[in-house]
Amino acid sequence: MFTPNKGGSGGSEDISDREWQIRTGRAIYILQQTLPDFFDVGLVSSIDPTKTPALIDSKESDSLEVQNIYSPKVRLMYTPPVALPSPFPRTLGLEGLPLYLASSVFIRHTMRTLYSDLRVELRKVAVQGSPHLEGAAAGTHSNHQRDKSLFIGLDVYGTTRVSGGVGRWQIDSTYSFSPISGLIQTHTIDSIHPAPHQAAYDALRASLSSVFGFGGPGPGDIRPGEVRAVNSDKG
Repeated sequence: MFTPNKGGSGGSEDISDREWQIRTGRAIYILQQTLPDFFDVGLVSSIDPTKTPALIDSKESDSLEVQNIYSPKVRLMYTPPVALPSPFPRTLGLEGLPLYLASSVFIRHTMRTLYSDLRVELRKVAVQGSPHLEGAAAGTHSNHQRDKSLFIGLDVYGTTRVSGGVGRWQIDSTYSFSPISGLIQTHTIDSIHPAPHQAAYDALRASLSSVFGFGGPGPGDIRPGEVRAVNSDKG
């Protein structure tokens, strides 16, 4: 039913308001159902609508293929409470689904190495957006009215393998949906308490650099469409 770490349809085509609501609802459902199992199954990015009749009525969906809930150009953004030294920008970011998925693999692997008994609890889930679209007809299109985001507050717990001490982190995130495709286009980490140490950013950067090879040439040398780290200060 759920498919961790696999791509799907790009979802950039023009879709009806009803299909847009189905896609955003699907993403919200997947995040609520699977984030608590992140350290067991990893990041779940897609769903097979033919196997989830309770979630989605196949007669109402414009497509029955397995679709990713994330945009191919999804951006992950986080502004640490204290600015990091150069070469880190004030706001850290990644762009592109491959980098987004790779970062989740790194976080999961690193945390499982350092901690045991990891678990995730949903502390708060809140949807903000355009409720007036709920009653839209199947064939209508109103991209300018489509505005939806999802706030998720998580509590993460784990036991340090070295000392046996219990660690706890509070993570607040906002997921913003594309008004065109209904896919998650931005994942903004609003806060992490306690904030990660700089060594964590160094390790993540080194890991992604070894996999994707970015970091050597300057930004102007990167070919169009290539996933890369994002410096939001320049955007």
